[in-house]
Amino acid sequence: MRHTLWSFARALTALALVSINALGAYAQDDPARPKIAIVSLARVQAGYTKLHEQEDALGAWLDQRRSFHDELTNFVFLPKRDFEEVVALMDKPRPLDATDQARLDELRRISDKNEARFSTLRSTATRSADETAEFNALQDLYDASVATLRTVQQSIVNDLGTRRETALAGLMDTVQQAVDKTARDFGYDLVLDADMVFFGGDDITDVVIELLNSGTGLAEPAPTPTAPEQPAEQGQQGGAGGGQQTGDQGG
Repeated sequence: MRHTLWSFARALTALALVSINALGAYAQDDPARPKIAIVSLARVQAGYTKLHEQEDALGAWLDQRRSFHDELTNFVFLPKRDFEEVVALMDKPRPLDATDQARLDELRRISDKNEARFSTLRSTATRSADETAEFNALQDLYDASVATLRTVQQSIVNDLGTRRETALAGLMDTVQQAVDKTARDFGYDLVLDADMVFFGGDDITDVVIELLNSGTGLAEPAPTPTAPEQPAEQGQQGGAGGGQQTGDQGG
């Protein structure tokens, strides 16, 4: 997840890291030269503890949502209403109560039974009319569940984007605060990204990192996103690769 938030450096570069002492404060006839500092955003990236905590939290959240999505593939041979019930059950905090767990186990058995029947019919060289109708009905169950899975997957992607942007906005604001405070405390008039400077400027990167990690005098960044409870393992039931099959729709 290290790359997830670190469009950060580019985003901060766009802010130009101009300190609160605007250049306009200098009159045209003022001979004083601005006092300039530089900050290495790459080193801020490596040394800012909160950034790595946010990245780790997002990574853990995404891993759990992927596990949730993958576990749903074990239930794809269910009617749409039952499959949506599975989605709701698996999104509940764990452990489930006895009633919910029993219902989830029951739905898993039904899906496994339908999948086994689907596999049998798919391998049947010549199907009767009734068998063809049954095969097509099972294929329709699968297709409807896959469509719901795509919706779940898209919701995970959307949620990740929202969480990422919230975290990034908070971190950017906090880094800007740290740069501004350091500029004020040490009397700098302009602070630039070190990667944009060929020569000159006092390097205040270590001071900014220390301030970021201490948090002294800085507003808190956006809360670290929390991960939902890990879905319970269901992999002990049913055959391997459950819910991953597709078939032709022919007789």
